[in-house]
Amino acid sequence: MASFDQNFLIDENIIDTEIKTQDLKPSDVVLDIGCGFGYTLQKISKICRVIGIENDFKIYSYLVDKYELEKNVELINGDIMEMVLPKFSKIISNPPYSIVDRIMDKLTHYSFSSGVMVLPKTLTDALLETPCCNKFSFVQQAFFSFEKVTDVEKDSFYPIPRITSVMLLIKPKEYSLLQEVLKHGEMTVKNALLQSEQNFLDTTKRRSREHLDASIKSIDNIFDKQLKRLNLDELYQLRSFIEEYH
Repeated sequence: MASFDQNFLIDENIIDTEIKTQDLKPSDVVLDIGCGFGYTLQKISKICRVIGIENDFKIYSYLVDKYELEKNVELINGDIMEMVLPKFSKIISNPPYSIVDRIMDKLTHYSFSSGVMVLPKTLTDALLETPCCNKFSFVQQAFFSFEKVTDVEKDSFYPIPRITSVMLLIKPKEYSLLQEVLKHGEMTVKNALLQSEQNFLDTTKRRSREHLDASIKSIDNIFDKQLKRLNLDELYQLRSFIEEYH
């Protein structure tokens, strides 16, 4: 169990607070990433459908035995980073801290109405900081708004972790051209902008190129750089360009 660097949330009051923030309805489908021994699954399943993802096969087997007759529970065994996620409307999750940054990057590619997660305080501090302190928080703030709900004490977990945790409310922002551009990390800034204008604005390639060429001088220093190689200052420069010209 420890091989996946997971501390299991066992404090029912904290779990109840998570669920309360999401105002669940019977029509909701909740994603629970790293569902552990199923404390959160059990409570959610009394309200709506819940999809639990658990990488540890022993724990997954335990959950299958416990919930195989529960119609509101769907269980998936596997590495979340290697799968296409099923459709869901909300997230209630206490994910493994060792991969939480990768999980959050993955979530930028999915549509959902809201979520709540218990995360390391160092990470939540970065996500809440304005202006952003690093590239990760810049990208996350482009896709989501964040709000602190409450601190989570160490003894709310088993085994007790060495780090402090925070419950964080997550709300997707309205889809934007900046979000579309950031999804093309392997492209140069020029190509990412060109492709994104076609996708987001539904314009022809010719019109997109003309629009781009007419306003590109303000970012000519990063024009040919690969998007994922941009530093934080350059990302702010790109955002300013998009906000001014689009």
